[in-house]
Amino acid sequence: MPIAIDFLQNVSLFQDLDTAGLSTLAALLVSKKAPAGAVIFRESDESDALYVLQAGAVVISKHIQGPVDVVLTTFRDGDFFGEMGLFDAAPRSATAQAKVDSILWRLERNAFLHIISDHPEIAAKVCYRLVSVFIERLRSTNDQAREAIRWGLEATGYSPAASRALFGRKST
Repeated sequence: MPIAIDFLQNVSLFQDLDTAGLSTLAALLVSKKAPAGAVIFRESDESDALYVLQAGAVVISKHIQGPVDVVLTTFRDGDFFGEMGLFDAAPRSATAQAKVDSILWRLERNAFLHIISDHPEIAAKVCYRLVSVFIERLRSTNDQAREAIRWGLEATGYSPAASRALFGRKST
């Protein structure tokens, strides 16, 4: 099933590409259907591709401990995820699972490397958008980490005033 160029035009990652660039990219995307509940990739799996969600919903979660996972985000139509897999073979940092029946398009690292070597103008535009997304997602992660630390400190009874009193005392 070929991907529609008009769909790709509405994906923020590809918004700077012209029709020729979108056509070049479309030829490298591989269709994948994921029924509700299907795992697209698991945390610690080999990282090797980015996914664009054409239809459906995908939940990204992180394993905490034992049976506990925390949902980090949910992606919907036109979103993309797994972008670290284009640059890095390190294990996946989270699990992606279809929340409902979903249609995805997979861009493998080797296909992306082909774009970089053979179509540097396309690669530059996509990489610029990727950097923007990395920054946005890093800021969000920083906010989440700050909140988790704040909650942890509150749960232990920590208060800045009490901390100053403890550490500001002089010994005699």
